[in-house]
Amino acid sequence: MFPIALTRQLGERVLTAVLALLLTLPAAFGAEPFASLTVTPTGRQEFDIATGVTSLPDGGVITDQTTGVQLRAGYIEYLAGVFVQAAGAQVNGDFGLVSAESLRLDLEAGVLNADGGISLVRDGLTINAGSLVYYANRQVAVFSGGVVASGPAFQADQLYLDAVTGDVLLVGQYSFQDSLFTMTSPESGGQLELRMVLRDGQPAYDAATEVRPELLARFEGLL
Repeated sequence: MFPIALTRQLGERVLTAVLALLLTLPAAFGAEPFASLTVTPTGRQEFDIATGVTSLPDGGVITDQTTGVQLRAGYIEYLAGVFVQAAGAQVNGDFGLVSAESLRLDLEAGVLNADGGISLVRDGLTINAGSLVYYANRQVAVFSGGVVASGPAFQADQLYLDAVTGDVLLVGQYSFQDSLFTMTSPESGGQLELRMVLRDGQPAYDAATEVRPELLARFEGLL
């Protein structure tokens, strides 16, 4: 923590540089997700000496130089190396483009939690849900709470996305519809794999009730 007398003398530009340095220091110890963040405020920034939390009431942009994940939000607060909290947020990463009313990045665990009006756009697929958890170390996203999608059209209790391949697993009560048929889960629930493929250069999804073991292995411990 900076001495109080020194902190009071820091101008806005100096404070910005110091905070950016604090955020990027962990990168020297390994290329972990969310380990090398740069912050670009849209306007005001406020630093709480007692807690170490910085607030951006006018919002801004936070970019992870390691993973390429970029966060834009109307309001942001963060504690260097610990968390980022945002409201009115958009996150662009290998999992797609996500919009959410609120989100929190756990910088130590490498986990993103988002809630309220979740929307994901990726590879011709649009997903809406109540909540999202993204595990950056595993590159796996889990959607819950009224999951509804288009391109293809389906709904499910939960959706698991392999951000590396684009493959999807529907879990629980689900229904899936394409141009030829409709597939629905048993009353007790089930699993449906949607394998991302390219047709004429465009992303499409092949459905299968027999889920490949390698896809289940990607979500091991989360199902």
